[in-house]
Amino acid sequence: MDGVRQGTETAESFTAAAWDRIKPIMAEIERLPLLERLSDGTLPPEVFRHYILQDAIYLKHYARCLAIVAAKAPDNAQVLRFLGSAQKAITVEQGLHAGFLTQFGISSADVTAAEPSPACFAYTNFLLATAYHSSYAVALSAVLPCFWIYWHVGEGIKSKPAIEGNVFQAWINTYGDPQFAAGAREVIALTDIAARAASATERQQMSDAFARASQYEWMFWDSAWRLEKWPV
Repeated sequence: MDGVRQGTETAESFTAAAWDRIKPIMAEIERLPLLERLSDGTLPPEVFRHYILQDAIYLKHYARCLAIVAAKAPDNAQVLRFLGSAQKAITVEQGLHAGFLTQFGISSADVTAAEPSPACFAYTNFLLATAYHSSYAVALSAVLPCFWIYWHVGEGIKSKPAIEGNVFQAWINTYGDPQFAAGAREVIALTDIAARAASATERQQMSDAFARASQYEWMFWDSAWRLEKWPV
């Protein structure tokens, strides 16, 4: 994964600078054992089951965050554009979950009964709090890393030679899929539009929200690898 600024408008854009800021985080994400083992098909099934259950919990809350962000958009054009982009990504991910839940023997009752891990709980609450209490531009910056980092990771893994019989190939294909990429590019573009109208103080808040959400992305994958549970 080469860390190219996929979808940014110019080298001077807000999103280009935000991506530069998280380079150290991305370096850590790219070497996560969960992603390395998913890529070569050797990820233990119990780790993937834990991850996909947590991801199902996350996606439920993330979809609500996206709706709140859309409601804060400054005009109808951005509302519709953002909702369309978000729908592309959510639809793709929901299809992926449905397939893997069946493949790994996870029932709807299992999903309903699943409790968020500490990392999942912290991340979703950060997103919900930011979406509710911050401006459109800041909230948009907080939800962007999920789109962009998954796209970047998926493209990076997909560029490697495919491993025959990799049971996780559908995951790789999903996040390297043009439909998911299109949704990510749209949200990147909308974030740059919002940044151009923001004050210097708000742009700093946007950058901070983007960086914090990126840290949570690392924490989410790392916690799944460790089969994280509540310690007490």
